[in-house]
Formats: sequence, structure tokens, C-alpha cells
Amino acid sequence: MAIYVNYDGIPGEATQQDHKKWIDVLSLSWGVGRGISTVSGSTNNREASEPSVSEVSIVKMFDASSPKLFTEACTGNVGKTVKIDLTTTGSPGVTYCTYTLTNALISSYSVSTGGDRPTESVSISFTK
Repeated sequence: MAIYVNYDGIPGEATQQDHKKWIDVLSLSWGVGRGISTVSGSTNNREASEPSVSEVSIVKMFDASSPKLFTEACTGNVGKTVKIDLTTTGSPGVTYCTYTLTNALISSYSVSTGGDRPTESVSISFTK
């Protein structure tokens, strides 16, 4: 599986035919949680809180998009659109899942290296 991110206004280095200039991503993480309460001894009357959607976190190799992602994290520009495509392996790779984040904002950015090519961890907050 390959993961590609199209962050509004920030070109990446992907060369896959349907994702040229997108950002190549090594891993993706996000989720939804909600509190559930129940009266002791009863499973019929559960109450659920509103769902809480986490930020989307990606890990990627340091590349041409890195300085712009760092700048985006520091300036806090709001209102960007971020598209994330999950594709099958093989050539050319078929997109089987797409997430579109609206009103996106980079909430966290960090770089890590152990002597090899650095990796970046980027968290993206969004409203929809």
C-alpha cells in the first residue's frame, strides 16, 4: 500500500502517475473515540458522548516539501485543504480510499534522525 498526501500549495516528490507532485507518506494514523457510560450491572442503558475525532498524523521522509511544511506549522495558516489517498501496491496502483480534510492546520511538526535521512512527523488538525 502506498499513501500520498496533497497539502494545498505544497508540492511533494511523488512520481506515481496519478499522484505526481504529491507528498509520499510512510505511515498514517488517526481515529475516533467516544466515552460510553453504563449503570453498573446493566448493558441495556448505555449513554454515549459526542465522538472526538483525532488529528491526522503522518510520518514521511525529509524531502522538497519539508521546508514548506515547517513554515506552514510556524505560521499557522488556516483554511487549507488536504487530500490523502491510500492506494494498492503495483503499477500504477489504484486509489481505494480517499480522505479530504477541510480547514486544515498543521498542529505539530517534528524531525527525527539517527544519521540516516531524516523523517518528519506532522499532525494535521481539521474541522471537516
